Amino acid sequence: MGCSIKGNGKEGTHIGEDGPTGLIMNHAYGLNDIIELENPKKKGEKIRLLRIRNPWGNSEWNGAWGAGSEELEDPDYKKVLEDYIKSLPVDEQFELEDDDGTFFMDYDEWKDIFSQVFLNVDFPDEWTGVRFKSAWTSQNSGGLPNKMQESVLRRYAKNPQFFIKASNDTELLFAMQQTGGRLPVNGKYHDYPFKEVLNFANVSVFRLEEGQQYLDKFNKKAVEFISPVKRERENAGRLMLKAGQSYVIIPSCETPDTTGEVYLSLYCKCELRDIDIKRVFHPDDRNIANDEILPSLIPEEAEKLNVAAPTWKLELVRESLPYIIGSEDTGVMDV
Repeated sequence: MGCSIKGNGKEGTHIGEDGPTGLIMNHAYGLNDIIELENPKKKGEKIRLLRIRNPWGNSEWNGAWGAGSEELEDPDYKKVLEDYIKSLPVDEQFELEDDDGTFFMDYDEWKDIFSQVFLNVDFPDEWTGVRFKSAWTSQNSGGLPNKMQESVLRRYAKNPQFFIKASNDTELLFAMQQTGGRLPVNGKYHDYPFKEVLNFANVSVFRLEEGQQYLDKFNKKAVEFISPVKRERENAGRLMLKAGQSYVIIPSCETPDTTGEVYLSLYCKCELRDIDIKRVFHPDDRNIANDEILPSLIPEEAEKLNVAAPTWKLELVRESLPYIIGSEDTGVMDV
């Protein structure tokens, strides 16, 4: 789990009513624990705290329950916290007064200051996870429709499309991801909000008509899900898929001809054999990014499959794919 304070512009000091709080805006903190401790001064009352870590290894919260606070100067409160720290695994223990990045914070105060919480979901074994790597290119970046003109609605369908059809009713969680803004591009680092790397984009899900393999134009009546348009590393959603119904998932930049890498992660509450998932191509999308038709397994979610499927069977499937997939499926047509 993690958390952050949303702010405008790049990382900067968070200012509270009494001045700088020691916290950084637009900066990710690790949320290591949520605890309730007995209040040594009021019998039966609990103290609700969070144990938070700044990955920089310094720069801590300077308010209540932080280093140098009145609470830590009180020997009764200090002993309760020290006993809790001693109960932790050795590699998680820390010194209360050290500026090592780890600090405590009152739950109510944390709730008032922090604006975002991040959860890394460990899916149960009955879920399957796959991922596509794709790209918006100069040829397939159709952008979002800004008016209901036929040409604009058809232009939207040039965007990368991903077909999905389940044998049974099943739950789907999906996430469109762009390359992280904190990574260097051509050896250069950029500042938040990473406009040089991240595009304003959204992800939508559409129902297909019987026999359709791809969406031929934006169809408001066929929309099952549409996310906000935002410049973030990830844009996600969830949906219940109906048995036998075909859908396409379409990530799109806000404006046409905007380029950049994009990933689509899909998590389904079913066996992989019970769902058809593949990259599909509108006739105007000639796949100049060389996208793979089939997704790759997400390693963290594929451990059970590695045990269930013998190596010889996986190799046989890989060797057979070139004879099963034709040029029409790959988005490359002979002219």
